[in-house]
Amino acid sequence: MKKMAPPPEVNLFNEKNNGESLLNLIQKGYVKSAHDVSLGGIITAVSKMSIMGNKSIKFNKSKNLINEIDYLFAEDQGRYIIEINPKDLKEVNEILDKNSVYHEELGIIIEKDMIINQKTKVTIDELKSYNSNWLTNFMSA
Repeated sequence: MKKMAPPPEVNLFNEKNNGESLLNLIQKGYVKSAHDVSLGGIITAVSKMSIMGNKSIKFNKSKNLINEIDYLFAEDQGRYIIEINPKDLKEVNEILDKNSVYHEELGIIIEKDMIINQKTKVTIDELKSYNSNWLTNFMSA
């Protein structure tokens, strides 16, 4: 039997700081799209963004990657994924650094497949199909 870990600790200061920093970036016009990282983790948030925006991402390898599954599916509070124009990266990094917000570049926006690693990629059409049909497929199995 797998031992369950406790939920992540909630840090209200960081949550407020991260949310206010995101709002600041939005008000300055740097954010093209954004999504919270909560239920389902990074991979779910990026998948939803890909479905809505009809474009996807080629993931970079995380600087702090210990376990790829934990990294992609970990549910945590006060985290956001933002899409910005690459020309604004320096200014956005400066604002986040000034506000002591941990951040890293997840990847680059691409037109077709979500490329997770060297072995795993998913098309936007597959994401849309999984999103639209999973309950029906689950119930009929």
